[in-house]
Amino acid sequence: MTRKRLALIIGGLAVSLGVVLFGVGWYYSLQIEDGALRVKHDPLKYEVEVVELEEDRVKLKFPTEEDLRKQPENTGIEWPDGYARVGETLNVDGAEALRKYTLLEGVLVVGQQVRFGQNAFPGDPDRAHGITFKEIQFASPLGVLAAWQIDGSGNTWVIFVHGKGASRRQALRMLPVVEGKNLPSLVITYRNDSGAPEDPSDYYWYGLTEWEDLEAAAAYALDHGATGLVVVGYSMGGGIIANFLYQSPLADRVVGVILDSPMLDLDATVDMAAEIRNVPAFLTTIAKVISGSRFGIDWDALDYLDRADEISVPVLLFHGDADKRVPVSISERFAESRPDLVTYELFAGAPHGGAWNVDSERYEAVVGEFVDRVAR
Repeated sequence: MTRKRLALIIGGLAVSLGVVLFGVGWYYSLQIEDGALRVKHDPLKYEVEVVELEEDRVKLKFPTEEDLRKQPENTGIEWPDGYARVGETLNVDGAEALRKYTLLEGVLVVGQQVRFGQNAFPGDPDRAHGITFKEIQFASPLGVLAAWQIDGSGNTWVIFVHGKGASRRQALRMLPVVEGKNLPSLVITYRNDSGAPEDPSDYYWYGLTEWEDLEAAAAYALDHGATGLVVVGYSMGGGIIANFLYQSPLADRVVGVILDSPMLDLDATVDMAAEIRNVPAFLTTIAKVISGSRFGIDWDALDYLDRADEISVPVLLFHGDADKRVPVSISERFAESRPDLVTYELFAGAPHGGAWNVDSERYEAVVGEFVDRVAR
């Protein structure tokens, strides 16, 4: 075989390999678009069956044993017309678990299909805790948004920002602590929430655009008597808060930040999701490059830790070491980069957003101490 022919063969193989890698990268870029960016409001799925029921305990059958293991001890179950709290696991048999149980709303019967929810409380502040609230509206750049407003006598207002695809109910676990300090609060919606104005791109942008909606809520609070703000963010809500702190002229009114499982680096989050699916790292890199070009993802801008030196207020940071959605390494990097400001609370065994669920007493105590320290 001549050198020229060998070179042609090698060149052909290299081109073929490149085409294959590009094709696979193109496919995985679509997975990134669908899984990370595209806005979805899928109907709720009730896939856990009630197989036995007593006054204070319930046996639940999960689709798989893995689904059973995902659920923390202190959480909720819901069905179309009811809600219950489930607690300690008393026994496990395959994909069935016997749990302590307290009915909160509706009627539960054997055979009912239910779904788990970490929010642990039903409905709204009144239904969950008997906390008086009013539904208010505030103007954002894309249109009118809604919020729950809870009154208080303090001058520091607390603004809650939920995570991607979640709802205001995420705040119901922390809200009693804030209300107990007599601080006013807003639990807000933002663009792409169900019933809210849609981002023109039909994508979630992890704070790159959503921070403007938080700014609008902050302006509402300041116009209605707030002199200082504590902002609370769950998951993607953490990214929204981070960019608000970097971009908004109202950021200087923030006196404290509380972050729970914050998504502060989309690049690292996509890497973890790919690793869980056993996608080779080099293919993930190719897919991210293609995604950046196809969908306009600015990966550097979505790494909010790069600007952590700009944060100037105390931060209370929660994360669970069993988080399979947002890497706990993100919070570790943040805490290590700003030990002067960040109080880091790691919760062993907590899934994504589930620190309160594994130890509500510790969680609430830490929140209370932090609010006492920063509120004016």
